[in-house]
Amino acid sequence: MVKNTAQGETPAYLQEENPVGPDWLSPGWRKFFTVLLGIVFFLSFLAFTLGLAVRRDILSPTLYSEALAENNIYERVYTDLLADPAVQDQVAEITGIDIDLIVGEAYAQVVSALYLILPPARMQAATEQFFTSLTSYLSGETEQLEENLGLGAALTPEVLADHVVKAATAAAVEAIDKTTPIVERRAEKLVEEELVAYMDQISQGRLGPIPNRLLRTTVAGLSLAASEQLVDLLLGPAAETASDQTRLQIEAALAADDLPSAISFATTARLQLRVSDAITRAEPRLAETQALIGISGAAQAIGETRDSLVAGLNTVRGYAGILQAALIPLAIIMLVSLLLIGWLNSNSLRSALRAVGWTLFASSGVVLLVWLIAGFFLRSTLQSKLAAAQVGTASLDSMIDDVLGSLARGVWESVWGIALFWLILGLISLAFGYSEKLLAFLYRLLAPVWEYKWRVLAGLLGLFVLVPLVWNLFTADSRAANQPCNGHVELCDRPINEVAYATSHNSMSIAEYGWVWPMHDGTISEQLEAGVRALLIDTHYLDNEEAREEQIASLSGPEERVARRAINIFVPPDQDGTYMCHQLCGFGFTVLDDSLGEIKTFLNENPREVLFIVIQDEISSEDTEQAIEQAGLVPTIYSHQEGEPWPTLRELIDRNQRLIVMAENEGPPPEWYTNVWNSTEETPYTFVVPEQFNCEPNRGDTGKPFFLLNHWIQRGSPNRVDAAIVNEYDFLLDRAEQCAEERGQIPNFVAVNWYGQGDLFGVVDTLNGVDQGTE
Repeated sequence: MVKNTAQGETPAYLQEENPVGPDWLSPGWRKFFTVLLGIVFFLSFLAFTLGLAVRRDILSPTLYSEALAENNIYERVYTDLLADPAVQDQVAEITGIDIDLIVGEAYAQVVSALYLILPPARMQAATEQFFTSLTSYLSGETEQLEENLGLGAALTPEVLADHVVKAATAAAVEAIDKTTPIVERRAEKLVEEELVAYMDQISQGRLGPIPNRLLRTTVAGLSLAASEQLVDLLLGPAAETASDQTRLQIEAALAADDLPSAISFATTARLQLRVSDAITRAEPRLAETQALIGISGAAQAIGETRDSLVAGLNTVRGYAGILQAALIPLAIIMLVSLLLIGWLNSNSLRSALRAVGWTLFASSGVVLLVWLIAGFFLRSTLQSKLAAAQVGTASLDSMIDDVLGSLARGVWESVWGIALFWLILGLISLAFGYSEKLLAFLYRLLAPVWEYKWRVLAGLLGLFVLVPLVWNLFTADSRAANQPCNGHVELCDRPINEVAYATSHNSMSIAEYGWVWPMHDGTISEQLEAGVRALLIDTHYLDNEEAREEQIASLSGPEERVARRAINIFVPPDQDGTYMCHQLCGFGFTVLDDSLGEIKTFLNENPREVLFIVIQDEISSEDTEQAIEQAGLVPTIYSHQEGEPWPTLRELIDRNQRLIVMAENEGPPPEWYTNVWNSTEETPYTFVVPEQFNCEPNRGDTGKPFFLLNHWIQRGSPNRVDAAIVNEYDFLLDRAEQCAEERGQIPNFVAVNWYGQGDLFGVVDTLNGVDQGTE
């Protein structure tokens, strides 16, 4: 009997059998086909989820880039893996270098050299490019498998020897007693026996800190003969092979009463002999090493051959192509099978909701369970292979486990995101199918269109299933938004005037080029690869006689002697050319076009990096514009409109306007040639001892969007010892934070001499809030 609805009884249509369904099927056959279609839906859904995960995750290079960056792998290669004495023999095996032949602390120097050659930023760029190439091949976008990780070319014997020497020299300076105050004028008399003993120790490969007495020794007022004799004493066995420029650098340091710098230049020359010999012997091994070849290195790591791994990749490529091609057919099968399940059970709304609900809920739940089991199995299998290959140490095992965990979580989160919608939709359908109140509510909702209720329900079902399917099929890879900007995802959405940048002062003043009184070890390319993101450069024409004599007249007698010799050595190739010089081009020069070419190459190879160039421009804006246009940099330059907010790093990267050019003297035109003091304030820069450092305003009015922190000791002969003290992490960070507090903003440009001494990059990371445990 039907209950009276007026008294809250169940309405008749709740119990109504609907003739729309296939009444020619018996209940048994209806159940059989429902289960069969449910299995079809499940298998299609499983394959669809797999195909979507392959396309959007497994074949996405950002999945791997994120996993490596998330676990700080590029830094941990040096801080954890290579710092582990257990891998010393493996490093020797990879490079072929007989470490004992170099220096007593050679392993640390080889690691430091590798850091200079392959800094984390460069390693990250090369690795990301490798994964981009690999996933492009696996997805069928390219036909050629790129096997090289892109790092092998950096490890030539010449480059490695040069960087081992740099690292060893830097280490000797870093090891000094930093509590020894920097004095403006040295007082100790030279004790040649002590100097000879220390330099002989260097030649024997026993590196140690420069003794405090030598740090305080004065060599002022040396005659020409005495200076040349001291140069020979410092060079020792390297005196016969040292270039004129190296001898001049040492003599220039002595002329400026800077014995520590002279010792550093001589240390480089002495070590070059020893290191070059050891690394030249390793050349055959360096040429054949597989460690830095992506595919071969991976095969070696898991105990497979290169050919077997390539065969496996080709199999994956085939399956990936099939899965991606099947995504749309699978989506159609899922939709049709679900609609048929609803139609088979359309004898009543309750039955249809229950059948569809169980299909969605069970399929989604089983898919998630399958992915959990598969992920656990794959991770365990790879770990077993790595363990069997016996390539690991505790540090390597930890790094691999962390990365595998991130990869598994990344894919799982994606699969969970795909399956969650249908899991919830299934639960909602079950709730309405089993709850009398919810079912009654649904009937009342459908009462106005009761005559067309099954069409409405079929449309809703198609809508709720079809829209998510299409969304998942055609939306872009969401991981693309998580790619780093200037090395860190956290920086992407910050305006560029709220980010700190490692900055090299007089970036063009490079020791390798033989400059008299240089300020950096490392070419422009090496500075950028190490993490420098703002270059302070000086542009000049050739010196005229009047300017030359005026500058030379300001020097002491020994310095004047060196300056006149330097002018005869540094002969520019083009009298009408444009150069980067400091004070005089006769003290050292770099061709402007060449360095702009290095910047262009870096930007091309690192598409997610933003750079600044601040030019102390002693050439015309027309010549600057011409040089930058010839280098092909203009399309990548950002032109700021006054009054507009500064863009974020992500916005500049998306527009490929990743270079900001500022000038100290000139300004627009061209439009992109901004006068730096219109947007930048700074600190003084003429400090001669650390105690003088302050945060007072200098050029540029206060309240500007950018802040330049000038942080170096001003000397005629800038030296590494000063930099080792003032660039030390705590010292530099304390001053940066003090100036940030006093000036109301973090320093954007943290500018130093000898960027490789101390911890400039660690301080910048801390200022940006992306500190990675720098101490």
